Amino acid sequence: MKHVKTIMNHMNIRKKLVFYSYLVITPILLIISVLLVVRNYDQTQRTRYIAQEQTVQSLEDSIEVLRNDMQNICTYLCVNEDIIRILKSTNSEELNKNFQLWLDEAPMNIVLDMIALKGYIKTIAIYPENGVNPYLRCLDSSSYVSDIESLRNSEMYQSAVEVKGAVLWQFAKKDTKSIYQANRSDKIVLYREIFDLAKKKKLGFLVIGASSDKFYELCKNAVQTKEEGVLILNPDGEELLEYGNHDRGVTTFLTKDLSWKKKGLKGVVELPDYTVLWAQKEKNNFIFCKVVPRIGFNDLLRQSVSTPLILLAVLLIGLCPIFIFISNVITKPLNQLTVAMGKFRKGDFTQKIPVNTQDELGVVAECFNIMVEDIKTLIDTNYVMALHEKESELNALQAQINPHFLYNTLDALYWRAIDCDNEEIGEDILALSNLFRLVLGQGKGIITVKEEENLIETYLHIQKMRFSKKLDYQICIDPNIENALIPKLILQPFIENAIVHGFENSGTKCMLTVEGVMIEKEKVYIEFRICDTGKGMSKEQLNEIWNVEDSKRYASQRIGHYAIKNVRERLELKYREDFSFQIKSEVGKGTTVSIIIPYEGKEVD
Repeated sequence: MKHVKTIMNHMNIRKKLVFYSYLVITPILLIISVLLVVRNYDQTQRTRYIAQEQTVQSLEDSIEVLRNDMQNICTYLCVNEDIIRILKSTNSEELNKNFQLWLDEAPMNIVLDMIALKGYIKTIAIYPENGVNPYLRCLDSSSYVSDIESLRNSEMYQSAVEVKGAVLWQFAKKDTKSIYQANRSDKIVLYREIFDLAKKKKLGFLVIGASSDKFYELCKNAVQTKEEGVLILNPDGEELLEYGNHDRGVTTFLTKDLSWKKKGLKGVVELPDYTVLWAQKEKNNFIFCKVVPRIGFNDLLRQSVSTPLILLAVLLIGLCPIFIFISNVITKPLNQLTVAMGKFRKGDFTQKIPVNTQDELGVVAECFNIMVEDIKTLIDTNYVMALHEKESELNALQAQINPHFLYNTLDALYWRAIDCDNEEIGEDILALSNLFRLVLGQGKGIITVKEEENLIETYLHIQKMRFSKKLDYQICIDPNIENALIPKLILQPFIENAIVHGFENSGTKCMLTVEGVMIEKEKVYIEFRICDTGKGMSKEQLNEIWNVEDSKRYASQRIGHYAIKNVRERLELKYREDFSFQIKSEVGKGTTVSIIIPYEGKEVD
């Protein structure tokens, strides 16, 4: 138990939910399965009996058709006036002179046509008591005893005399010579005495034989397994036909007496190894018995258990994805919380979990979001303080140079160049003076787009002086955004980077384009694009821009000590997440920098 508890403690919530779901549902399904087994056990027994009863009923209906056919022919022969006239005749010698007596004086041709249509009736014999020659007809090469005197001592004749005109049935096995001189096949034999219509005078003896093959065929269709069997008894309980591999002792028991046959026209007899289902349409009809091996409790239980077990297995397997889905729904917010906390631990303070529910998990997610927001605000506050310190350092550096001294010196150099008629050098000195005025002037951190445009125009003019044949540039700023306010020096570092790293060591002529346009979305934005056709940068070089150390950052800058990474930090500080900053570069093709920031109009003093 302790080991199980240890395993459970090491499971995650998702697995625990699935485990406990199965722990709850499995006993319920087991109880349902047991109830189904009990129900199936009873239903299997009931279904088995019903199926066997239907088989017996079907066999009874089929054989009754054959029995009725023979019975109908028997009745026709016993009541036909022409036949009765021959049997009543007192002048037998005169009638015997006609060898075709039965064909000429009786409708035997019709009878032959009838049995030809049936196919299974093979023999007909009419033995007159008045000395007229008997009518003997065999279609299967069998032959009857030639005269009635030879039959009088037979068991069949004596039985017919005892019942006085009632129909009797008997099985005549092949080669038996009770009424046949030669019997070529097994037969079901109908026999009876023929009386006059008043049933006072005995006129003759009638025998009709039908091939047992048709009866066997029907019995075969009624047997479903090798162990089953069929037994057909005549109304007196004597064996008429037997088919199947059942124990011969069952037949002996059933034919010994009819004590097993209770009142009614159908029933079931339970024997130690067999179950006998019997049916009889009427009292004087055949008795049909279906012999079926008894199925033991274990076999029935096995049949009854299979379906519930399969159903139980299917349900347990089918419930697995449902339980997993439910556990995923429950644990998904927890997984999101875990991932967010992991990223938060690594310094990502932008994590926020969507709160879609008002349950306990929703409360936890909301508390986490509030905590992250509070910590982010605290860190941002400390970051602003640190940035202010850096700006103080920047101002201190700017203050180390006396701006007035610098301006006056450059102004003197400008006029000296003009006095010497060197206007080109004078313009360059003037551009440098203006550049310093823009960079160092007034110490403002927020300027207009127009002021930033003048700054980069002046800077590019000076760089053009250095790379007159290698550098071309174009500045296209939408007039609608000239009065917009932006952080100072957010474009110049990229222009300087394009010239220093893209053009300086290149032997080909390069083009630099600076664009500024207004974008109207949900809010109004400004997009700046700096494109150059220089050497471009690889992914590794792009990563170096973002990962440059603070100690090396200022050493590589030329104007105002503002590095590219510093630009992004200042944009994040001012606009939070409401800006876009992308650098796309391909070696040998150039670099494109895109900056999108919200539009802020110039305030009126």
